[in-house]
Amino acid sequence: MGVFHLIALALFAVGSFAEHNIPKLTNEDNFIGEKKWVVLVAGSDGWSNYRHQADICHAYQLIKSNGIPEENIITMMVDDIAYNSRNPTPGTIINKPNGTDVYQGVVIDYKGKDVNKSNFLKIITGDSEGMRSIGSGKVIKGGRLDKIFINYVDHGSTGFLCFPDDYLYADELNDAFNSMHGNGTYKKMLLYIEACKAGSMFDGILSEDTNILAITASGPRESSYGCYCRSESGPYRTCLGDLFSVTWMEDLDVPTSRQSARKRSIFNDFREVRTNVTKSNVMMYGDLDNGSDKLSSFIGYHGNDGNVSPAVRKSNEINIKTTTSSRDVHESELQYRLAHEKLSLPETLKLSAELRKNNKMRSVIDSVLQNIYSEVVKARPDIKSEIGYYDEPNYLQLNLSMFPCYRSVLNQITESCFSLPQNPYVLDKLTIFANMCVVDNQIHQMVGNIVVKSCSNIPKNIINVQ
Repeated sequence: MGVFHLIALALFAVGSFAEHNIPKLTNEDNFIGEKKWVVLVAGSDGWSNYRHQADICHAYQLIKSNGIPEENIITMMVDDIAYNSRNPTPGTIINKPNGTDVYQGVVIDYKGKDVNKSNFLKIITGDSEGMRSIGSGKVIKGGRLDKIFINYVDHGSTGFLCFPDDYLYADELNDAFNSMHGNGTYKKMLLYIEACKAGSMFDGILSEDTNILAITASGPRESSYGCYCRSESGPYRTCLGDLFSVTWMEDLDVPTSRQSARKRSIFNDFREVRTNVTKSNVMMYGDLDNGSDKLSSFIGYHGNDGNVSPAVRKSNEINIKTTTSSRDVHESELQYRLAHEKLSLPETLKLSAELRKNNKMRSVIDSVLQNIYSEVVKARPDIKSEIGYYDEPNYLQLNLSMFPCYRSVLNQITESCFSLPQNPYVLDKLTIFANMCVVDNQIHQMVGNIVVKSCSNIPKNIINVQ
């Protein structure tokens, strides 16, 4: 018993010494053996999607300042924005008007064509062999005590998230999660997803007992929103951020005490962001028990040693004046420039021609997809009342069994008509095809035949329609 007391006293003394002399250990708030892993993904390319890479660069800076080691942060972004010919400040990226450069110091593990669905799934499931000789080769090497934070920013639609040349479907992501859970890759996982209809990735799909919590910028049926657009973007002439992403990050950027930053729960953060994002419904899915966990246990924290004055906090409050549906960012910016900027005649003619061409190609796409829908309901009139109309589809909750059918239909449209991933305009037009597969998950064979016939005589140069 005396020996036990001596050991206890020794441990207490060591613990007391560590608490007072090694504060960095408490910064990550870790248990012994626990690691934090962070995966940051901007899944788009092109100047009109500037905001996605800006969000991810901002997230990198925030998380790095929170004490997460560089070797535990994995970043995917095409990296075509910082040195884009349209960037008025080459080599820099900002996430708010007159903001600081968030690009400097960002370590990008996977860029260009390496930003794709296949690599993403290998990264999160820890397939180091599959990622050998690709980018940095870095993958999550998690264990049963580890926590994972995934922040994905890009476009999305019913049941999938976008990468530049392909789609990540909800069933594929769910399979990856099941594999990670079965292999003991994590203790808990937190997702922050910025995309239109992001809720459809998880609603009725994400299990409530696998210790995964997903927070999305939008519900299953609505757009997410870009922010700091039009006049607020100044010479950048595109939205500088996304409303959900900017809100959660700028809220954490506001100076606060270290104690408050460390103790803030995921529920606290969700409530704050949901209150301030009024254009879409910020949603929560999965294992809600995780919501009471400290946000810092996933992304670390930083703060001031003392209390922060109300005046300082007020001077750092979020002040977003302009927002635009992510679906309309490109067209909205063109229209704004034509209406408000003093353009030369050649510039006016060029922008007007670009707008006309985009609208013309939109009409072609609508005509093709409307025709496919009409032929399907002509052949199967029994499903029309269940799936709704092309322009007004009914809301049907997705299920895992419908995805092989859905994927087959969309792949057939890409092969026979035009590339869906390379034409963002289509993203708001695909719910009706998801509905067909929810009602009958074997309908893809019939729909595929109709797609081939409907696309036999359409233009072959339909690309980048927004």
